[in-house]
Amino acid sequence: MFASIIAFIVVLGILIFVHELGHFLVAKHFKVGVEKFSLGFGPKLIAKQVGETEYRVSAVPLGGYVKMVGEDPQEPLAPEDRERSFNNQSLLRRFLIVAAGPASNILFAVFVFAGMFMMGYPSEDTTIGLVEQNSPAWEAGIRPGDRVVAVDGGAIRLWEELSRHIRESDGAALSLTMLRDGTERTMSVQPRMTDGKNLFGEKEKLPYLGIQHHTLAPVVGISDPTSPAGRHGFQTGDRIASVNGRKVESLPALERTVSDVLARVLQFDVVRGEKELSLTMSLDDAEVQRFGGDRDGVLEGLGFASADLFVHQVQSDSAAEAAGIAKGDRIVAVAGEQIWSFSRLQEVIGENPGNPLALTLIRQGETLNLTVTPQTAQTKDALGNKVSVGRIGIQSSFYPKPGPTISVRYNPVRASVKALAMTWEITELIMVSLVKLIQQVIPAETIGGPILIAQLAGQQIQYGILELFKFMALISINLGILNLLPIPILDGGHILFFAVEGLMGRPLSMRKREIAQQVGLFLLISLMVFAFYNDLMRVFE
Repeated sequence: MFASIIAFIVVLGILIFVHELGHFLVAKHFKVGVEKFSLGFGPKLIAKQVGETEYRVSAVPLGGYVKMVGEDPQEPLAPEDRERSFNNQSLLRRFLIVAAGPASNILFAVFVFAGMFMMGYPSEDTTIGLVEQNSPAWEAGIRPGDRVVAVDGGAIRLWEELSRHIRESDGAALSLTMLRDGTERTMSVQPRMTDGKNLFGEKEKLPYLGIQHHTLAPVVGISDPTSPAGRHGFQTGDRIASVNGRKVESLPALERTVSDVLARVLQFDVVRGEKELSLTMSLDDAEVQRFGGDRDGVLEGLGFASADLFVHQVQSDSAAEAAGIAKGDRIVAVAGEQIWSFSRLQEVIGENPGNPLALTLIRQGETLNLTVTPQTAQTKDALGNKVSVGRIGIQSSFYPKPGPTISVRYNPVRASVKALAMTWEITELIMVSLVKLIQQVIPAETIGGPILIAQLAGQQIQYGILELFKFMALISINLGILNLLPIPILDGGHILFFAVEGLMGRPLSMRKREIAQQVGLFLLISLMVFAFYNDLMRVFE
């Protein structure tokens, strides 16, 4: 909690300072007098007079302001201050002074991103951690552990680049150059267009390859007690640490290692709960001959499987308990579809609340067919929409493991170009999100206020200072764009007044501006109250 408060103060303080500094510097550039530079609103806490400007920190840390000479037309103005008053400046100069605040926030984000790219920001490399069986990637011969080094002849280094190529393929075949065991090979893979949802939850056709960057820890499940693994004392949930002295850190690495060292005697170092064990597997010549030479099937042949689809726990009074599902069962098919991951099982169950589903599972080497009817549960999707989903009440022995990352550094020019591109992408996303919010595609409940910002800032600082700066850049872009909205009292409202003045050839009357300012103030306070209400509801939930 304390870390969240400190991070919130630092983030908001820096962003408010950057915003107001933009107004201040451009006003000074045009020789406009500045009476006050305040971080925060309301009563001043500390203040210092430097020249004509009073620099202060005020009590309410949710904004700030720069008060310029002659900004309020109703205040008396000394004749000697006329030339340096804000309202006496040309329309273009007034526009630039007002627009400098939001522009500074967006420019600040560019500098933060550029600094991150020059320092070296940890990014996911192109190593494939998981390949779903029967997917386009699997059928093309792509396997876990392969590292993509080029797409359609163009070199790539980061997973985000690979994802972009797949996303932009629109189903067209891709030529992937892979690095496997030190040897390059090129494969053609045809993405499959499948029903999916975009970032805003809208249904659309998306290209699907069947690969993921994260992998699985080398935790195994044993479904057949008569298999070599079952006979030699292995249990579901065992984590394999090494095979014949060779360390393994993922399930794909375990499969490669076992294939490479397969012999009549295999020595496994195993972690079972809090215990470390050493288990020996003895094979006869026929078994070595049968399981050798097939990297894709060697673990299954020995009786090992990913613990992903093994039931770790069954909740009491659940649909799973009523259907007869038990701890240790391995689920292999649902609704007639063979499945290869617990996430796919969750999808099918989630899409069928109240609908009976056929389940095929393996228990102690025997195949069982059961019927389970998912119970209906209310939850929220990624956008905060309330949705009904199916739940059967099981937990998986799922052990995800992050894929490898690399730190990529760029020279200042390249870093600046990438920073500009990233800032534009985020700006575009925020603008589209605002439209979706108005269209009610994104629910209003997702709007957050200071409590949410504090919570997120506290979370980011736990991952390191770079993550906090990245979060700060995202909030800075948000702040810049929101201030450009054409709402009186915001910078965008002033810019709207300037546009009307440019079209009419004269400013709006004082009375009309006052009414607009009052409406804008009401809208802004209403939005702040609503955001704060959402924050409190999230805390209580």
